[in-house]
Amino acid sequence: VEYNIGVTNGFEDATEYAAPAPKRGATSGHTLPLLPYDRGMGWTMMYLRKARMKKLDADVRSAVVDARSLWQKKLLTRFFKKEGETVGATANASVPFADAAATDTAYVPPESPAGEQFAGSHTHFLNNATYDAANIEIAAEHLQEHGHQAPFDLIAARADAATVKAIVGYKQPEWPGVIYRATTDRAGQSENISDFFGYIESIYGLIRVWLTPRVPTAYYGLYKSYGPGDPRNPLRVRVDPNIGFGFNLVPCNWINAPQQMAVAYTEFVVGVGEDRVNGVCMYVNAGAYTTPTVS
Repeated sequence: VEYNIGVTNGFEDATEYAAPAPKRGATSGHTLPLLPYDRGMGWTMMYLRKARMKKLDADVRSAVVDARSLWQKKLLTRFFKKEGETVGATANASVPFADAAATDTAYVPPESPAGEQFAGSHTHFLNNATYDAANIEIAAEHLQEHGHQAPFDLIAARADAATVKAIVGYKQPEWPGVIYRATTDRAGQSENISDFFGYIESIYGLIRVWLTPRVPTAYYGLYKSYGPGDPRNPLRVRVDPNIGFGFNLVPCNWINAPQQMAVAYTEFVVGVGEDRVNGVCMYVNAGAYTTPTVS
């Protein structure tokens, strides 16, 4: 993944005989390591001959649950992870969001559309002692100042649901079939609300709230979604074109597992996309940000 980084570029006063100084845009980049994952189905010829359909259904459902769990954990782990990752023999080849040049000394966020310039010390891994509206708006500002516009998405711990609901500006969603009279404590249906637990109105725009038990308490993240396949999204998934996207059920002779009739297999990795400022991670604590353990 290669992308533009901040560089001192600009126009200069033109003179009759002097040629302008040549200036080129600077780029940086990172790579993602493909990692293999497999899961035995526990099927043998004797088992398949004797198993009831209910048992086979349970086996398949269990594999699907494990696949979804792996997918979610890898996505959330990379989002909240402050450290870089080694690819082959290269340390910090896969990098996090803007981290004050800790993993890439050449990285400087590009100048914003509004003209704001940033230094290499700019970071999107923050800490704040108070879980309130001002805290949320600090994170939202870190997106807005780079040209990202609301609505934003907030990932928070389900354990902090009551805290999030108490934030000034929080609005519960309206539910289909329920009539709300004149009220200011509800947010209208802007889209399918099944995935969201509510909304926060901030000075930087609307923030959609998503709660998950996989994120530990006192952590939350904020990002801007541009829809599937858009390179501006915060995370990117690399897959092996020979394996394909998702999980495959392969026979045992494809891999070193002759004792099983089938194995669920995949190769993929989750990394930060080319926009390393489309993600803000917050640790609500007096101490510095540390990478959480995603369950």
